[in-house]
Amino acid sequence: MKALTLARRDLRGGLGGLGLLWACLLLSVAGLAAVLSLTAAMDKAIGDNQRAILGGDLLLSIANREATEEELAAMRDIGPVSHMVETRGMLNAPDGTALAELRSIDENWPLAGEVTFDGERPEGLSIAIDPLLSDRLLLEVGDTARLGFATVTIGAIIDEMPQGGAFNLAPPILLTEEAMDATGLIVPGSIVSHEYRMLIEDGRVPEEVGRAFQERFEDAGWREVARGEAAGGVQRFVARTGDMLLLIALAALGIGTLGIASAARAFAASRRATVARLKLVGAQRKTLAGMLGLELAAVALAALIPGLLLGMLAPGIVTATFGDQLPILPDPGPHWQALGLAAAVVVLAMIAAAWRPLAEALAARPTALLRDGASTHSARRRWLVPLAAFLLAVLLAVVSASNEQLALRSIGALVALGIFFAFFGWLIRVAARTLRHRGGPVTRLGIAALDRPGNATVRLTVALGLGLSLLVALAATGQSILKEIDQSIPNRAPSVFLLDIPSDGSPQFREALDTTLPNASFELVPSLRGPVVEVNGTPVAEMQNIPDGAWILRGDRGLTFLADLPEGNNVVSGEWWPSDYDGPPQISLDVEAAQALGLEVGDTLTISILGRPIEATISSLRTIDWRSFGFNFAMIFAPGTLEEVPHTQMATVTTPPDTDTRPFERALVNQLPQVSAIRVGDIVAEVRSILVSLDAAIRVAVILAIAMGVVVLAGAVVATRRERARDLVLLRLVGASRAQLTRTQLIEFLALSTGAAAIALGAGVLASWIVVTRLFEFAFSPDWPMLIALGPGAVAVAVIAALLAAWPAISARPARALRTV
Repeated sequence: MKALTLARRDLRGGLGGLGLLWACLLLSVAGLAAVLSLTAAMDKAIGDNQRAILGGDLLLSIANREATEEELAAMRDIGPVSHMVETRGMLNAPDGTALAELRSIDENWPLAGEVTFDGERPEGLSIAIDPLLSDRLLLEVGDTARLGFATVTIGAIIDEMPQGGAFNLAPPILLTEEAMDATGLIVPGSIVSHEYRMLIEDGRVPEEVGRAFQERFEDAGWREVARGEAAGGVQRFVARTGDMLLLIALAALGIGTLGIASAARAFAASRRATVARLKLVGAQRKTLAGMLGLELAAVALAALIPGLLLGMLAPGIVTATFGDQLPILPDPGPHWQALGLAAAVVVLAMIAAAWRPLAEALAARPTALLRDGASTHSARRRWLVPLAAFLLAVLLAVVSASNEQLALRSIGALVALGIFFAFFGWLIRVAARTLRHRGGPVTRLGIAALDRPGNATVRLTVALGLGLSLLVALAATGQSILKEIDQSIPNRAPSVFLLDIPSDGSPQFREALDTTLPNASFELVPSLRGPVVEVNGTPVAEMQNIPDGAWILRGDRGLTFLADLPEGNNVVSGEWWPSDYDGPPQISLDVEAAQALGLEVGDTLTISILGRPIEATISSLRTIDWRSFGFNFAMIFAPGTLEEVPHTQMATVTTPPDTDTRPFERALVNQLPQVSAIRVGDIVAEVRSILVSLDAAIRVAVILAIAMGVVVLAGAVVATRRERARDLVLLRLVGASRAQLTRTQLIEFLALSTGAAAIALGAGVLASWIVVTRLFEFAFSPDWPMLIALGPGAVAVAVIAALLAAWPAISARPARALRTV
C-alpha cells in the first residue's frame, strides 16, 4: 500500500522518460501482436476447416488411371468414397477462350464442406463455372460453350466449394462424369489425376490410414493427403510469410529495446534524487522498489492494452484489404494465445532493458543529494535477471515461428548486425574524438558531443542502422524481383505454353501456327507424368523426414524423354547419353534435387508411369537455368524407354512483344479441342499481384522498425536532456546565442544520422544483392534514385525528431536551470 501511494504521488511530479517507454512498448507490442495474431488467424482458419477444405478426411490420388477393383475395395473398407477426375481444358465461348481446371464430380461429392451454386448442380452436359470464367468470357447461366469435343450448357456459377486450399493455375469448372467423357479430353497420355476422397468415422488417424494404403500398393504410385495437410501449399506460404514478418517485428522489437533502455535510464536519472530523499526519511529499499516497479507496470499496462488491441485487429484489416486475393480468409479471432505471447516477449524485453538502470537508481544514497550527477552505480553487476529475461524472450520468439531453426539463425543474424552497427557507432566516437579540435567553436562542440560522457552514439547507430538497412534491403529486393517480372521475364519467357497436344497432332499444331502466327518460334517435346515411388529401392511412403528441397517426391512430376541435352542445361556430374542410345533405363536428374536427397550418379529412382514402376539409373546430374522459362524437366529419361508408352506433347510458342496469341489459341483448339493453352502473361500478372501485396505488407512492417528507430533517437535525446540543458546553459552564460546552440545540436545529430544512414545503405544494398543474385538468381536492378533517396530522407526525419526532442534543453532559461546545476 505504501509503495502504491508513493508511486501515485511520484507520477504527479512528471513522467521522467516514461512517455518514451510507453511509445516504445506500444510500437513493439502492436507490431509483434499483429504478426502473431495474423499467423494464428490463418492457422486457425486452416485448422478449423481442414475437412471442408479437403472435402473429406483422406485424399488418395493417382495419375493417368483409375483405381483397380482391389484398390477401390480397399478404399471402401476405409469409409465412404467420392471419385473426382481432374484435368485441364479450354472453355471456348463466343467471346473468347480461357483455360480451366476441369473436375468431374459424382453423387457423393462433397463428402465434407459446403458447395453452393447460383443455379443448379451440374447434371448431364451442364457445367458449373467459376465466377472468373463468367466475367472473362461474359457467360451467364443458360449460355452454351464448347469444352473439348462437347457442347455444354452453363448450368450454374460456383459460389462456394471445397478448394483443397491451393493456389489454382486456372479457375475451376465442375461437371458430371458424363460431361467429362463427352469432352473427349481424357485420352492415353493426357495429364489427368484421379482423386478419391474418403471419410473416416471410427477414430482412426487419416495419416496412418493413408500410409497403410500406400504400403499395401507401394508400387502403384499413389499419393495421400490427409486432412491435416489439406492446405499444404497455403500453409507453407503462410508460414514463410509469417516468419518473414515475425523477423521484421523482432528487429523492430530489438530497436525498441534500445529505446526502452534509454527511457529507463532517463527515468532512473529523474528518480535518483527522489530515492535518496525517501531513504533519508527512512523508506526501505523494498518499498522503493515497489514504487518504481508500479510506475513501470502502470506505463506498461497503458501501452500493452492499445498495442494488443491494434494487433487483435490485424486479421480483420488483412481480410478487408486482401481478402479477394486469399484462398482462405483468416479467422477473425481474437487469438489470445498469440496476443499473450506477444505481450510476454515485449514485457521480458522491457525487463531485460530496464532492470539495471532501475537497480542503480535504487542504489542511490542520500549523499547523491549533495551534488547532481554523483556516481550512484551499485558495486554489484546485476546481469543475472536481464540475461535470463533476454534468453527467455528469445526462446518464446523462436517457439512462435513455424521454422524454429530459421528463426534462431535469423535472430542470430540480427544480433550480429546489431554488433556490426555498434562497432560502427564506436568508430564514430573515435572519429569524433580525433576531429573535435577541428573547425570553429560551434562545429567543435557539435562533434565533441558525439563522444561526451554518457552519450548514446552507439545505441543510436544500432537503432537507426538496423531499421534503415532492413528498409533498403527489402526495397532493393522487391524492386529487383518486380523488374525481373515486368521486363526480363517477358523478354525471355515464351508467350504461350501448350499442354495435351496429341502425339500425332504435330501437323495441326504447325498449321494453326503458320496461319495465325507466322513469325513465331516454337519448341515441341513429349510429355508424361508420374510420381517417384522409390529412391535406391526404399519406398517413398516409408521415408521419414523428407527434406524441403526434395520436391520431386511430392506428387506427380513432369517427365520427358530426349536424345539431346536441352538448352540452358549443363551436365556437372556423369555423362549425357549418346543421341542413338538404346539400353537399360537411364535418367538425368536436377543436381539440386539430387543434393537434397543425397543422390549421386549410379543411384536409382523408381517412377510409376500408368501404374507401372520403372527403375532407372541416374546417369548424369544437371544444372538447370530455370530463368529460361522453357521446358525445364527435373527428370529426363534416355531414349528407348518411354516411346511406346501413351503420351502427349507439350509446346512453347514465342512471339514478338505485344503479340495477341488468342487467334492462334482459338484456331488450335478448334482443330485439337483437347489442347490447353497457358498464357505466360496471365501467370506473371497473378504472381506480380501477390508479390506487390506481400511487398506492401513487408514495407509496412519495416516502416514500423524505422519509426521505432526515430522514437529511440528522440528518446535518447530526452534521456540526456538534463546533461544537455546543463551544458547549454553554461554556454549561454559565456555568451553563446540560441542559434549557435541549435547549430551545435544540428551538427551532432546530422553527423550521427548521416554516418548511420551511409553504413545502413551499404549494408542493405549488400544484403539485397546477395539475396537477389544468389538465392533468386536474378539480375540486381533496384531503383537506384529511390534507393539512394532513402538515406537523406531518413537523415532528415532523424534530425528533425532529435531537434524537437532537444528543444526544451536548447530553450532552457539560464536562471531556472542554474537552480538544478
